[in-house]
Amino acid sequence: MALAFLRAHDRVSDMGADGTETFIEWDNERYSTEIERFDEQHKRLFTLLNDLYLAMEEGQSEQRVGDTLRELERYTEYHFGDEEEFMQDCGFAMDCADCFFNHREMHEEFAAKVKELRQKHEDGEYITMEMLMFARDWLDSHIAGLDQDQSYSDYYTDAVPEDYEYTPGKLRADRKNTGEPIPEAETPKNEQAEPVRLGTTTYEGGQVDVPEETLATWFERCVADHPDKDAAIVRTDETFTALTYTECREQAQALAGGLLECGVEPGDRVALHVESGFDWSLLDLACAYAGVVSVPLTKRHSSQRTYTILDDTDTALVVTDSTVPDGIPTDVDVCRYEELSRNPPAEFPGLTRQPEEIATVVYRFDREPAADGCLLTNTNIRAAIASLAQTFPVSSGTVGTCMLPLAHIYQRVMTYYLWERGAAVAYLEPQSVLSDLPAINPTVLVGVPQLYKTIQDAFQERQSERGGLRQRFASGLASTIGAHKNTGDSMSTTLSLKHRLAGRPTFNALRDELGIGELEYAFTSTTETDTSLHEFFLGIGVHLTELYGTTELTGIAAANVHCSYPAETVGRPLPGVTLALSEEAEILARGPTVTAGYASGQFDWDKRYRSEWFHTGDIGQFTREGVLKLIEAN
Repeated sequence: MALAFLRAHDRVSDMGADGTETFIEWDNERYSTEIERFDEQHKRLFTLLNDLYLAMEEGQSEQRVGDTLRELERYTEYHFGDEEEFMQDCGFAMDCADCFFNHREMHEEFAAKVKELRQKHEDGEYITMEMLMFARDWLDSHIAGLDQDQSYSDYYTDAVPEDYEYTPGKLRADRKNTGEPIPEAETPKNEQAEPVRLGTTTYEGGQVDVPEETLATWFERCVADHPDKDAAIVRTDETFTALTYTECREQAQALAGGLLECGVEPGDRVALHVESGFDWSLLDLACAYAGVVSVPLTKRHSSQRTYTILDDTDTALVVTDSTVPDGIPTDVDVCRYEELSRNPPAEFPGLTRQPEEIATVVYRFDREPAADGCLLTNTNIRAAIASLAQTFPVSSGTVGTCMLPLAHIYQRVMTYYLWERGAAVAYLEPQSVLSDLPAINPTVLVGVPQLYKTIQDAFQERQSERGGLRQRFASGLASTIGAHKNTGDSMSTTLSLKHRLAGRPTFNALRDELGIGELEYAFTSTTETDTSLHEFFLGIGVHLTELYGTTELTGIAAANVHCSYPAETVGRPLPGVTLALSEEAEILARGPTVTAGYASGQFDWDKRYRSEWFHTGDIGQFTREGVLKLIEAN
């Protein structure tokens, strides 16, 4: 090792081919791994260190030094991630586990040092040459002196079949230009906006097949695939009644006739001022069949917000099931839901609309009184449905829930997803959820953190009421078990025994009692879920699947599926979605779910959508495994 350090030091004042000093010089015999991909990446790291050395030695601008440090930090993360993925893909990580984890620890050490250098510079501290020498000596020792990189090189040569070909997986599908810095997104020549510079590599969710369908033609196919299956489960007095896909279509088509009789034409905007529930979904489908654009309103909107939404969208008709809301412009017609005729028309304009046309204009609840209506096309919604259905398969005939506001894109697109899979949607009331869930016994639970907190409180209360020796052992066990599952730590013999003898039987019984014993998916979204809540449900055998996505992304971008824990993250990109971070760590997204724009002229869409990237306004971070962490929501 001493010899390795001496050789690196001897090269400090070497001269490059262009006559400039070379801080660290590539020696093929010493450093080559015989794998061109990683040799090129190592050379790029050498070049960046040399650039940083020259910037400091020649007294170049602080901006130049800072830019080089940021590029070094970004490329270090990129290279280490790619190298570790390769080691796992080719089998090295499994066959030489100790070597792999030692390798990863050394990567983390170097990444931390580079980050420290960058932070010191940004804080105005002077970066000494000794600190720079540490980075150089680490690279020399890691690649050659300690034979760290040579170990996977030897494994590749001796143990990997000749026909093996490394192709970066879904997390790093774009790693092609290995010798280049992380790319700058291209800007069309006719675009005047500032170009987008990426601060990370891009993370791909994989391919998704998006059929060229409108909402009306899509639901027609759902009915054709599952005509006699239950599509909706609705409370009637003290019981629940099921309606088939065929029955739901008949009711929606009859309502579409009522809308058309009100004088609206294909492409007109129709506002839905209806209580969230089965009637809301029917009216939503009726809008699709009538070929009109739905504009969801909520009864939480102020009169000013109502006026702004209706004015921005040029709404022609408001359908309400209650008191006519304040703030309706004088030129907008109003019709009561119960007074709409139920006469199906001879033809349904929605069946001949185009996928790229606007299907709905959706507003976020938390923007008062300004409006930012997202123009969601049929293709946007169809892509979201396809992405969810591909990622979270459930069998036809199963049951999912709808108890959140359908004016919010999250619950709405989840309802569509359930229908795409041939499932029944059970329309529940949030205030009676604890009594309703056992009657429904859902396979899919669509919720928010507050719902799961309510279920947790009920679970713990009923657990404490049971008493007995088994209960004493199981008390507090759920969170402890969940914490181990979350981190991947193995359980002690005592803890494992408690779980098997007391915890598991108690937890299974209580899950069944609360109506969550058959859950395959328990979705949560809209706000971040506390780690403690995730761990509690993990402990009782329920995995909370956290979805991340803004209204502009049709509600979906990433999901924390079973293979992408820990709980502190919001998961990996869903199929069809590509994610990256800007230089300022803002989460960027692109794909077929990105809205066509805003309805309001108050918002500058060109600043939010540049070079095919939508700027979410949220701050994030990717782990080394390519899992997204939400640091700060907009």
